[in-house]
Amino acid sequence: MKEIPEDKVKEASQGLRAIGHELRLSVLCLLLDKPMCVHELMEATGAAQSNLSQHLAKMRLLGIVENEKRGQQVFYRISNPAWEGLVESLKQIYCPEMCVQS
Repeated sequence: MKEIPEDKVKEASQGLRAIGHELRLSVLCLLLDKPMCVHELMEATGAAQSNLSQHLAKMRLLGIVENEKRGQQVFYRISNPAWEGLVESLKQIYCPEMCVQS
């Protein structure tokens, strides 16, 4: 069995810590459905703009989310299908009533 490189373990740990914050996890669950602008995320989470922006910046820095400017608004989306799958798995474990069975 191959060992996972130490730098990859550290990177994974940082990513998991990042999504472990309640607000960040809430944002990621919202972004599963569609890209959202900061204003929509503020309304959905009740977070202040400055607080939300700091959390989005951290997730963007770690490559968890990416943003796209559309006119005056900045929209965020989950950057990688693997992150989407991880968040969806957490949602299925902790909020199964919110998951649609196909």
